[in-house]
Amino acid sequence: ALMNKNANNLISITIPTYNRAPFLDACLEYHIPLARKHNVKIFISDNASDDHTQEVVKRRCAEYALISYIRNQDNLGADANFEQALKLADTEYVWLLGDTYTIPEKGLDYLVNLLTSRSVVYDLIVFNWKNRVKDAMSQDYADPNKILSDIGWHMTCLSTLVYRADMLRVCNFKSYLDTYFIQTGIIFDYISSHEHLIHWNRDISVETLFIDGVKKNTWAKYRFEIWFERWPKFIFSLPPVFLLSSKIKAIKDHGVKSKAFSIKNLLMMRFNNGLNLSVCKKYRYIMPLTISHSRVLIFLFISILPIVFIKFFKWLFRK
Repeated sequence: ALMNKNANNLISITIPTYNRAPFLDACLEYHIPLARKHNVKIFISDNASDDHTQEVVKRRCAEYALISYIRNQDNLGADANFEQALKLADTEYVWLLGDTYTIPEKGLDYLVNLLTSRSVVYDLIVFNWKNRVKDAMSQDYADPNKILSDIGWHMTCLSTLVYRADMLRVCNFKSYLDTYFIQTGIIFDYISSHEHLIHWNRDISVETLFIDGVKKNTWAKYRFEIWFERWPKFIFSLPPVFLLSSKIKAIKDHGVKSKAFSIKNLLMMRFNNGLNLSVCKKYRYIMPLTISHSRVLIFLFISILPIVFIKFFKWLFRK
């Protein structure tokens, strides 16, 4: 338990992690000075890591007293660990932070100032990531369809989300376990049946943490399953207060605005045999909702493109 009487009870940071000791170490090294500035608590939920995560945390705890750590005996799955991480925090607001992301210093300053002003009570604060959202101006949202339509696609990024604890206490976590989108589902489920106020700031961006020579374990191999299957299924499962037009726009916007399926990325997937005819056939009906390129292009150019040409394109992109 954190006993420091000077601890900030307004905002804390919670980090779910699993087998990413080097990234967690770098993440803590970066964030401890920011947290110390405002006496912000840091909670860590370790999903049964079998690397040297425990040693990293022990060393960082000696450096900063406001770190609290829990290690699961068994791997709960990513969504359940996100839930546990959010519920560890005992502050009024909690910033859910992935271990491969960094909060800008001005972001934490801005958040503390925003929440201490007490002019209004926000249920959620959303920040940008790598400045990828360009067409939605900073504003407050009280209309569930407008926020789903404007930035719903962006709110899949967990590290951009700051939750009010009172909201989390009544959120429907159970319905969104194992969807890959529990961090987003609980928000839209909540705003579908509660009055709410969500603050969106386009101008402050979370960034991605990179370590030279260390590769990040990603869900890249599940890219098609997640964005062609689970993402549409998740969006269409949202409560009926959300209009079909808003749902379709959220699905489409992710494919287009995240650039996850840019021509360059599709070529790289083809090179790694992640994109082939069987994938195209499997998802041929959902493709028009999730990707901006024509199916003819995907089928005839990318999915059957000889690997030798892909190698050439890969070399070309490196130039």
